[in-house]
Amino acid sequence: MTFDQALGLLVSVVGIATGGAYVPQAVRIWKRQSSDDVSIVTYLLFLGGQAIYLVYGIQISQWPLIVGMGANIAGNLAVILSALRFRSKG
Repeated sequence: MTFDQALGLLVSVVGIATGGAYVPQAVRIWKRQSSDDVSIVTYLLFLGGQAIYLVYGIQISQWPLIVGMGANIAGNLAVILSALRFRSKG
């Protein structure tokens, strides 16, 4: 395995791991059935940046970046959708 291949694999693994980092927040929201203390705006800003990186990865055909950002977007959306589902109306 060349250095570039190893680096690409590492970037994919780290991207998937950081995508998984959103899971505890989504689980917490579902357990408490409340997202009042979660800033949806923050997650939307992260989502915007992740979408740009995803498009860039697609544009330059870099699968490690595409995989990593795809995982991050999935995790981020899990938090956003959970937060919207359990946002209090008051």
